[in-house]
Amino acid sequence: MAASTAESMLEKFILISFIIQLSLALYADQVGKFDWNQKYIGKVKYAHFDQSGHTGKRVIVATEKNVLAALNAQSGAILWRQIFEKGVSGNIDELLSYDNDIITISGRGSMIRSWSMATGGLHWETSAQVTLPPTSYKLQLFLSSESKTLVVLMSEQIYAVSLTSGKVKWITNLSNTNAVSYKYMHIDADHAYAIGITDGSHVTVATVNLETGKVTSQDSVAASWITPSTECEVLTTAKFVCFDTRMKHFYSLLLPEGRVFLASTLSDLALHATTTKDVMLAQLQGDTVALRLTPTHHALIRLDAAGAVHLTKDLRQVMVVGTTSAGNTPLVLTLSRSSTDTLKLMAYNLNNDMAVEIEDLINLPSNHGSPEKLFPYTFIRRESGFGYKLLISSEDHSAAFFSQAGDISWVREEALASIVSVEMADLPVSEIQAKFEEEFGSEHDDIVTMFNRRITTQLSELQLYISETLDRFLDNSKLTAYEKKKRALVRDDFNIHKIIVAVTTAGKIFGIDNLSGELVWQTFVPQLIPYQHGDTQTLPLFVMRTTAHFPHPPEYAVLGKHQVTGKGMLYVFSPISGRPLDIGITGIVELDYFVRHAFLLVQHDAHFLRPIILMDPDNKVYVYPPSCEDVLAETASQQYLFSADRDTGVLTGYNIEYSKSSGFVSSPVWTANLPRESQVIAHVVPKMANDHVHSQGRVLGDRSVLYKYLNPNLVVVTTEGKDEQEKSYVNLYLIDVITGQIVFSANHARSTGPVTIVHSENWVVYTYWNQKLRRNEIAALEMYEGKTQSNTTAFSSLAPPPPPIVERQAYILPYIVTAMAATVTEKGITNKHILLALADGGILELPKALLDPRRPINPTAEHREEGLIPYMPEISAPKEMIVNYNQSVFNIHGIHSAPAGLESTSLVFAYGLDLYCTRVWPSKMFDVLKDDFDYWLISVVLTALIFSSILLQKMAARKQLNAAWK
Repeated sequence: MAASTAESMLEKFILISFIIQLSLALYADQVGKFDWNQKYIGKVKYAHFDQSGHTGKRVIVATEKNVLAALNAQSGAILWRQIFEKGVSGNIDELLSYDNDIITISGRGSMIRSWSMATGGLHWETSAQVTLPPTSYKLQLFLSSESKTLVVLMSEQIYAVSLTSGKVKWITNLSNTNAVSYKYMHIDADHAYAIGITDGSHVTVATVNLETGKVTSQDSVAASWITPSTECEVLTTAKFVCFDTRMKHFYSLLLPEGRVFLASTLSDLALHATTTKDVMLAQLQGDTVALRLTPTHHALIRLDAAGAVHLTKDLRQVMVVGTTSAGNTPLVLTLSRSSTDTLKLMAYNLNNDMAVEIEDLINLPSNHGSPEKLFPYTFIRRESGFGYKLLISSEDHSAAFFSQAGDISWVREEALASIVSVEMADLPVSEIQAKFEEEFGSEHDDIVTMFNRRITTQLSELQLYISETLDRFLDNSKLTAYEKKKRALVRDDFNIHKIIVAVTTAGKIFGIDNLSGELVWQTFVPQLIPYQHGDTQTLPLFVMRTTAHFPHPPEYAVLGKHQVTGKGMLYVFSPISGRPLDIGITGIVELDYFVRHAFLLVQHDAHFLRPIILMDPDNKVYVYPPSCEDVLAETASQQYLFSADRDTGVLTGYNIEYSKSSGFVSSPVWTANLPRESQVIAHVVPKMANDHVHSQGRVLGDRSVLYKYLNPNLVVVTTEGKDEQEKSYVNLYLIDVITGQIVFSANHARSTGPVTIVHSENWVVYTYWNQKLRRNEIAALEMYEGKTQSNTTAFSSLAPPPPPIVERQAYILPYIVTAMAATVTEKGITNKHILLALADGGILELPKALLDPRRPINPTAEHREEGLIPYMPEISAPKEMIVNYNQSVFNIHGIHSAPAGLESTSLVFAYGLDLYCTRVWPSKMFDVLKDDFDYWLISVVLTALIFSSILLQKMAARKQLNAAWK
């Protein structure tokens, strides 16, 4: 009986446990209420049109973000998506179609995979055990449908793979005694011909048997003109053609028996190339190749049976050339600019003396830049003529799909997969709120003027209020989309509605509504390219003026390089409308110097505009806008800046000096050398600009105060290297950039990156990979001055306090972290949480208290009084800490946090291949009533209390009156 009772209680306990676990789930009606996510694929490299009708029309694409995806041809929606490995190992080198499968070759030809077109499922994958070629390699492929074999040539190796099983049939190493680089291949029924070049000497043709993989012969053909940069192609008609960009000569060779190149000049074809940097040769169909002379000038060249070249068509003002077939008719399609927002499409018949088969105008707005790649699909109409579908990849990374009508069916803004800089801009106040600023007039007005202005303003406010109230009830369907969007872009009561300003590596800038994810505006700056620091690209975004200074408009600026000159380039614009400011109608400021370093000045001018300070390689300092030079001149001696050179490992601090004769000049103050031979600078992380410190100290369990070390000039520098035993390590330095003093340093032996860092207030949190124990670890360090504070008003690096007390601790983190940030609130009162983007697609919200380096192993009464959590070596994070629940976002490389008007709320925007925006409440919603608050109940209770108080007052008065008569 007792046993059965115990079993019954155990069953009840298990059932209750399940119920409690389920109660932690998200309600269905809460999904998407405070958040949104968007999935992208990146700039399209290859595309294939799948016309099998059993599951609908699809476009299979491979992108520069190492993504293979299927897009719905009707809407552009992602049907399925496969994300490959990061870096070179996941780079998709080629995309082929075979029956109902897609074949991808990635990792410089070392990985071959077969995918289902319908579902994106993996059929098989093969990792060829080959030597990876150098980065300058050229992959050559041939797919034989008869033998169901794929032949791959890469550098010095050639191998064959079965398309049914994915097994490698054979691998052959080509002889490389004379430093031959094999880059081209031709295949006939029985043999493969690998063509290699020797710089300035000859061309080698190696014949390989397709059945056995054995090299049967190797022949050399003299070619003293050939170099690794020579443009060459192998035609399907067994011809090898090259164009020498130095001498502007064509050379052709018949395969496989040809032993002499046939030469001809570009002038023989009545063509001229003023520059050779843009020259490119591309195979089309049969004996025809396309020669690009300039970005807007192409020529179609045909080779006859003897290998002689002939001009087929001179295509001037043509930006892109593509080829396809409609039935048995080979077509060449071209795109040229007809007007600002219109492209002209032409299709020529290669079998009919270049007869024009298609001539149409398609609408592509100029804010997409110039088209770069054309992926056509043509077909023969039932009635007559040819129909077409086009996928165009443009300069701004967008993918636009066109059908026969010439109008855009859909556009995917794939530049959003390459965001590098983000800011959240406050929206302007409404017209009624803006009138408040005008209500009291100027301080120089007299009483009568101020009174008249106040009455006039209040009447205007009343008129606006009545107008807005009527608009809510009347039909506003006649309003344009711009007017509706403009009315919606006003600041809400809690300042939660903002504009996300996102800058991308493509030079395109977006304004995104943070509540819905809709694009409010977009602008493209064609000549703007990012700065390159190792593998990292940057386009700094500066907030020169916010919306807080009405009536002055907000002003943002993006700094980059000019695509042609490499000198500095600024684009100045409004974050609310995206429209350019200051400089004519373009907003572009072309600087006549190279920019080495740039930062935003803290001080502002009389119009609340904060200038940008720029330094060139000669240490000369410039101010933008020039009208703000007086602001810098007043505080020049107090301005310091620093630079970190990753190439040399040298960190240098500068002080700005000013004189009327030489202007602004920066002079070196200190130098720190981190030898490049032993370590490489990986990260330089200053404190967050929008971070707020609410408390200067920490109250301990004994009621004493431990004061924080709040150095605003502190930056975190991490380096990675190898010691004498070739074992990796990670170093961390905390450097005061005013004096160059190394405040603290730490070494993590047997560790490596990638390192992610958060630097805020008096603490630093960072992650790294522990090679010895093979696990991810997260370390936290906090700095304190002690129980006495040296300066209670301001911190000065020139008169610093004693070295800080550093508390640090490391924890085991059972996740792979790709990006990290800290929550930011309006006043900094709310608890700090750490946001971690995980490789598995989650975004983890981790309380900073879990990473407190003072967590005790054996807590005492004072520790419990202070609220310290007992130390555990592993950070255990339950699933409810994943803020994006089941909406996975991948390849996140940045998280931006911004404050809302509510102290409890922090706005979060994660960006990478996917985008995700939400809001978090680190200390719960302590300043807002919950959505399920019972307003009816509280109203009834308050009403009852009011009536009761009135009734009791009457009864008390009557009682007092009766008592007085006694």
